[in-house]
Amino acid sequence: MKKQLWVCFLVLFLVVSAQAAGTKTGLMAWAGGTISRYEGTPIPVGIPETDYKNSWRTGFNLGLGLELKFARIPLAFRLGLGYLEKGTKLDIYYLDTKTGSYPYRLSTLSHTGLARMNFSGKWTPYLLFGYDLDFILKHRGQPFGLGGPDLKPDTRKIDFCLVAGAGLEFKGQKMSPFVEVRYHHGLVNLSRGTGSLEYYPSIKSRALVLGAGLKSGKS
Repeated sequence: MKKQLWVCFLVLFLVVSAQAAGTKTGLMAWAGGTISRYEGTPIPVGIPETDYKNSWRTGFNLGLGLELKFARIPLAFRLGLGYLEKGTKLDIYYLDTKTGSYPYRLSTLSHTGLARMNFSGKWTPYLLFGYDLDFILKHRGQPFGLGGPDLKPDTRKIDFCLVAGAGLEFKGQKMSPFVEVRYHHGLVNLSRGTGSLEYYPSIKSRALVLGAGLKSGKS
């Protein structure tokens, strides 16, 4: 995890240096929904015919950001900070029959560092790629081991995701509305394999983040 933190600090240094060299700055605000699930399932204990499968569940996200656009090239850097809700719906099967489901909710403080590649036009499509560093605020769901529904003590403190996405922005003189979709691919196993997650040895996050917002300043 130290490597991921160093990557974040390096990106921040490069962005600040680029601003000193002369760039356009825009403030951003956005909100939207998330569709997410976990990769990894609990170990069946006691009833070998029991199986588990993850399905998608919904959440929401909101945040503020700073965008720095380079002159003469269609590239910008974006730093964001906000709230991002992820999780999963763990479906329970006995043989081939679904018998129930357990919802899991993972609440995070999300820091994103994204590069944005722009295309020309009044309606401007763009591509995004970068990282998402999530600090775990809350994790609740069905325990698989000794403990209750508060899973945070047995969950790692930080999630690190690779991000890719696309969006569409309408260029305005003072305010520019935009919509975008991003895919967040978690690299960290969030389960410590202890306490309430003793029999849930692997949890990795997967999320589609949908958002709409406004950016100040001329694009």
